[in-house]
Amino acid sequence: MSITRYGYRNAISGFFEFPTENAKRLLPPHLEPLEPHHGTSIFSLTAFEFTESMVGPYGEVVASVIVAPLIREGERFPKSAFYPYQVGTTTQAARDHAIERWHLPHWMEDLEVAFSQGGGEITVKVAEGGSPIAEMTIAEHVASPVSHLYQCFMHNGNGSYMANITMEGQQSEHEDERGRLTLFEHPFHQGLVIEDVADLPFRELWMRDGQQLFDPLLRLGSA
Repeated sequence: MSITRYGYRNAISGFFEFPTENAKRLLPPHLEPLEPHHGTSIFSLTAFEFTESMVGPYGEVVASVIVAPLIREGERFPKSAFYPYQVGTTTQAARDHAIERWHLPHWMEDLEVAFSQGGGEITVKVAEGGSPIAEMTIAEHVASPVSHLYQCFMHNGNGSYMANITMEGQQSEHEDERGRLTLFEHPFHQGLVIEDVADLPFRELWMRDGQQLFDPLLRLGSA
């Protein structure tokens, strides 16, 4: 399988502190959460406004735990490593594609993923059938062109997997704590103690007019 390309208008992400105890409950046993300090791990919420893909345009939201990366001698060091434990999309075609190709766990109903911009910030509102799931605002910073490597880990009943992902585009990144997060009571958040997740991001990323490149999936081990 060759590299898979997704074009996007906006891709935003916030990193939020939450208890390591909760992080470990969301992870398979072979992955370790990355701790900025003892007892605290990192919850990440990422939202995409995809304009190009094998299944057309769609919106996506990804809830992840930041984990220790897989480092191999002579290979490029990833900027971050993610374990997505819940993914939601606006179309069934996008869902079917990601489950079949990437073995990612999905919320199996269509979501509403709406972006709005103004005043130097971007907000995404995520809902299902009008019931709110999450609202996140990311503040703007100086943007520059980047090509960053990330790792994405997957796990299901058939085994464990990893894919390298290259994110290219105009990126704004900072730790000014100007963004905000609201998580609403909804089954989408099953397994996450939402009141323990910080509502201010310690890191904010906003990428525009770029592409997400997935390397072929690498199998790490059987279930």
